[in-house]
Amino acid sequence: MQSEVFQFRAATTQESMAHAVRVLSGVAGVRDVTPSILRNEVSVQFNAELTSKQDLQAVLADAGYPIQTGSRGGCGGGGGGCSCS
Repeated sequence: MQSEVFQFRAATTQESMAHAVRVLSGVAGVRDVTPSILRNEVSVQFNAELTSKQDLQAVLADAGYPIQTGSRGGCGGGGGGCSCS
């Protein structure tokens, strides 16, 4: 099982976050999707033999949820200097 965190480029609402969770949950190989409105991200556990990080990014983008790429910076790292959580 592999785990990835996808941070959205734009702020999300509860409704759009719920939709993103439904979209990701429908992908073959996705085992668990955990949203975080405060961090504007979703954590996804998936079987890397059935899907990939790139596939999941594409699914989110196709659904209208482009994600941040590259380094996650100071927020969202769960242990850095961020005080937003």
